[in-house]
Amino acid sequence: MEQKNKKSLRTCGCCLKKLPLEAFYINKRTQNPDNYCKECRKATCRKRYHHTQIINDTRSYPVITETNDYNLRMTLILHARQVVRESIARKRRSLREIAID
Repeated sequence: MEQKNKKSLRTCGCCLKKLPLEAFYINKRTQNPDNYCKECRKATCRKRYHHTQIINDTRSYPVITETNDYNLRMTLILHARQVVRESIARKRRSLREIAID
């Protein structure tokens, strides 16, 4: 009887408490219990979720609509249109080459 109790207890890798197997999520693919207990896993996931919500995403590229300078904004718009035009031309050339073959 004691051996069954010892086998059904597992130590949480986070809080280091000895808990029954029911306190751990079971991986569907491997059928093995998680290293963290359910409570610690929930707390970890919540913390990660809230951390990703707080991060201020600074962009390394200029956002045209956020540019206040009219001349700079027009330059960026014209450049973007040119890039799109060139991309469309490359795509059409590629499709024509495929159609010819």
